Amino acid sequence: MKLCNNLLSCAAAAGLAFAFAAPQAKARGALGYDQDMCVLKAGPDFLYFSGYQFAASQRKFCEDVPDIGETTFVFDLAQDELRQMKMDFRIMRDTGETATEGASADASTVAYLPPQIYPKGTFSFAHRFDEPGNYIGVVTVDGPSGEHWVARYPFSVGGAPASKTPFILLALACGLALALFYASRSEKKGQKPRRS
Repeated sequence: MKLCNNLLSCAAAAGLAFAFAAPQAKARGALGYDQDMCVLKAGPDFLYFSGYQFAASQRKFCEDVPDIGETTFVFDLAQDELRQMKMDFRIMRDTGETATEGASADASTVAYLPPQIYPKGTFSFAHRFDEPGNYIGVVTVDGPSGEHWVARYPFSVGGAPASKTPFILLALACGLALALFYASRSEKKGQKPRRS
């Protein structure tokens, strides 16, 4: 039985395999990038964000924590108005719940930095991750005029970063397409020409 008739059918098979195997794209919450800086949007304002695992490396990261262990999160407040507002930071286990406050959020919270005003415009928080998995970082901002902004961003700890999964699947699909193409070519070379 022929696996593939030509390159086009191999590419189509690989494309279908990739389309059905690729996970749904996850929104990275309020996290974005600005000239190689990690930016977290809270209401109309921005916080610059970096994570570090100093025991392993001096490299900063945004979305995915490379390994379990001591991790430091550093926030720099981009707008001056944030320096007069209370902020807290919470790390929650990603259980699929959307609540970031209340009893449901408290049950899945693994670390918490209580609300405080940061007049110098920077704060940091260290936490030791003992288990790999999916987590959510939540920054809550409360202002003197009743502002209440919540910025949340999902991240993984100690695993293949979710943001790279589609690229890994694409590489596997391309490899499969090439293998099927070469298998079909060698199958054609082994056939004798038909006479009518």
